[in-house]
Amino acid sequence: MAQLASKKKNTLSAIDISRFNSREDKLRFMLESAKILSTKVDFRTWLLQKAKLTVPSLADWCAIDVLVEHNGLERIAIIHQDERMTEYLFEFEKRFPTTEKNSADLYEVIRTGKPQFVPVVTDETIRQGARSPEHLKAMQRLGLKSLMIIPICARGKTLGALSLGYAKSGRVYTQSAFEFFQEFCNDLGVILDNSRLSDEISKRDKAKDLFLASLSHELRNPLAPIKSALELLKLRETTTDVREELDNIEHQFDHLAKLLGDLLDVTRFTQAKIEIVPHTLELRKLVERSLKANDALLRTSDITLHFTYPSTPLPVWADDTRLEQAASNLINNAVKFTPSGGSIWVDLSKEDEWAVMKIRDNGEGIDPIDLPNIFEIYFQGRGKNNASGLGIGLALVQKIVELHKGSITARSGGRGKGSEFVIKLPITDIISFASESGSDRGAQRMDQRVLVVDDNAQAADSLVKLLNKLGCRAEALYSGAEVLAHKGLSDFDIILLDIGMPHMDGYKVVRALRARGIPPPPVIALTGYGLLEDKQKALDAGFSAHLTKPIGIKELVEVFRELLPVTVI
Repeated sequence: MAQLASKKKNTLSAIDISRFNSREDKLRFMLESAKILSTKVDFRTWLLQKAKLTVPSLADWCAIDVLVEHNGLERIAIIHQDERMTEYLFEFEKRFPTTEKNSADLYEVIRTGKPQFVPVVTDETIRQGARSPEHLKAMQRLGLKSLMIIPICARGKTLGALSLGYAKSGRVYTQSAFEFFQEFCNDLGVILDNSRLSDEISKRDKAKDLFLASLSHELRNPLAPIKSALELLKLRETTTDVREELDNIEHQFDHLAKLLGDLLDVTRFTQAKIEIVPHTLELRKLVERSLKANDALLRTSDITLHFTYPSTPLPVWADDTRLEQAASNLINNAVKFTPSGGSIWVDLSKEDEWAVMKIRDNGEGIDPIDLPNIFEIYFQGRGKNNASGLGIGLALVQKIVELHKGSITARSGGRGKGSEFVIKLPITDIISFASESGSDRGAQRMDQRVLVVDDNAQAADSLVKLLNKLGCRAEALYSGAEVLAHKGLSDFDIILLDIGMPHMDGYKVVRALRARGIPPPPVIALTGYGLLEDKQKALDAGFSAHLTKPIGIKELVEVFRELLPVTVI
């Protein structure tokens, strides 16, 4: 079509005084286009809005096609000033899909990256472009009078094409209009390319988060029987030496579980799916728990701890689990980067309406070059211990503090001069403190009948041993089919059911139990997945509660206490 038309003179009709050539139309188009650019939508919606913007002031009809995977063309938008003709264009597209045979000119533009400009479309031009009598008749109904097909390019690659046409309005495109839209398509290409790159980064980032969550899940499963075995050993009468060794094993186990928890938290935070359950806490007691959790690490590292706090309480509105996690991370970092024989200072104070926690050490310090980036995810500093850790702990601490409407800053005089982290949290005026979640409640002894279901026989058997040691009467099954075939489910007080079983997962099992019409005992989900949506999915399926592996005595007692009567001695 274009080859034949190029032989003709570029004679323009008297209607060349079309609105397009007015400065007002150009300016209006550019302003509206900029508004669309500022909106946050996917590139398909964005291109559709761009197409709508051209009609009717700059075109009687407009189409945008983009290259998709495997070099196929996808028609993102097709707009006509006459709604009836828009419907006809969709019908035309169905009868004559955008293929290389039916749309040779469009594919030529895509293939070569060179625009086609036909100021005046004649009957002969249309006949030359038709592929069949039916195709010719359909094209004649479109009534094309002037046409431009301009490639959308970026970084030397053709990403798609913008097609613009005048029909019944009788207007024609001028050279200045052609040049204007070439410039517009250049900008369109850059923006489309950036949008695609952003989408690709988001996809890869999501894939990374899913991988981290899956990795955390897969690593948590083998930890479950280890945790049960460790709890069993701790319940036995042992010598002081054995007790110390068990404490060391538990410390390393908790450290590994913490690393896995941090991996999972990365996914929670990046997907904005972290949950906090705040209530009034006394900051000193929370920090004391964090110090106690790091007590073994402090002793084995031969580091002196200095803990100071005011005589009056520092009430904060916070999630104790999350805030304790933040404090423990900072204390753990201080120990990690402080040499044997060094000191760590933990100081609590009140500054105006803020509760302030300062954690300082005389250890390795932070290079001034690293200080501005210290809270970035995966950042590893230049210190001698820079290879230690995952580079996510401080980023998580910052997110936790921000969720509590607080702030955190890092200070250091440089390498070898120690470091200080300062957390500020708003003081609450609600003084009634919630019961401490980590407080000792005495020894726990339970006498419930418990069914443990897990395809990992070692995990199931070790958990059964632990429950029996605590006073329960527990037994194990190893598949969903065995559960559904069991005749005495009503004899159990509670069921601990693994979700990730082959053939029939925990969701299917619990749904099948609920569908029987006879309420089963409370069913607790056991899984290595611990995201908020994982918990909600379990509850929606019919589980009574959700526990993330590995679980110990504390977790068992708490969930049993919530769901069943528990004897505390």
